[in-house]
Amino acid sequence: MKIISIIPLIVLMSLPFQANAAETLTESMQDLKNDTQREAKQKINRLEEATCMKSETECLKEKAKNRLEETADAIADKYDEIINVIDND
Repeated sequence: MKIISIIPLIVLMSLPFQANAAETLTESMQDLKNDTQREAKQKINRLEEATCMKSETECLKEKAKNRLEETADAIADKYDEIINVIDND
């Protein structure tokens, strides 16, 4: 119970240290588009994994490959978002 009350306190204390930059409208729309595409791709991957009819090893291999691609996409998108915020400073 103590942890639940400490978390909001930590968040509120860290707010002044956040970057105070604003993204442009086009950058915000690009971020939203990237998030939507990543979510759609993730759902398609989960559906393909759930219906995998290959051997268990092949299915696990495909699952690992999908997770790696999803992580790489997320990192690339977050990098672009950070660059956009920094460029506006």
